[in-house]
Amino acid sequence: MATSSITHNFVISNPNSVKPFIAAIDEADRDRTPKQTLSGRQLTNPQEILSLMSKRKKANS
Repeated sequence: MATSSITHNFVISNPNSVKPFIAAIDEADRDRTPKQTLSGRQLTNPQEILSLMSKRKKANS
């Protein structure tokens, strides 16, 4: 679980509440929606990048 997603501090004063709290966090971690995969590719060739940008520029004109 990414710690950056936790935005609050939690104080558990009852020792009997620790296990249910951890179980709830674990369950929430398992119950995530799967990441979407997007089709595409990374352009590294400068000519391909220029070609794509010129097409974009024409479409916006």
